[in-house]
Amino acid sequence: MNREIILRWNAVVAPDDIVYHLGDFAMGKASEWPEILRQLNGARKIIILGSHDRRPRQMLDAGFTEAHDKLEWNGWLLQHKPIKTQQKLLCGHIHEKWLRLGWAINVGVDLWNFTPRTIEELTQAEQSPPHYKCPHCGAILIHLENNISHRNGKCVSA
Repeated sequence: MNREIILRWNAVVAPDDIVYHLGDFAMGKASEWPEILRQLNGARKIIILGSHDRRPRQMLDAGFTEAHDKLEWNGWLLQHKPIKTQQKLLCGHIHEKWLRLGWAINVGVDLWNFTPRTIEELTQAEQSPPHYKCPHCGAILIHLENNISHRNGKCVSA
């Protein structure tokens, strides 16, 4: 899978591009990350730390240019987890649960064919319905809000 993701990345990212990665870069051994990053195009690779990423220092040692918990960029808030906000938001974390809600856009690779996208491509995304079914119990949940009966993806009331 790493090989395919590297090929797709390099097909759209030029060597002089700046890339913002919104977290959960890799699940494998941290010792393998520098070799993967060396193969990826981009003059600057900036990571917004995700729930599976390590400390900022470790991400910098792996080869990222910058590591942040969140970042303001060109009028957008870049953050791994989605939040309720009036600001334009690029996020990940939720995999394929939704693509776009208002100005919140899910940039998770599951929805984008494991290929980096430009801001222009992302803003063309269709709006998603404002709800989804809980994969565990089938309950209808509202995006961007914590449902008191669901914690960490599990049904508390079930």
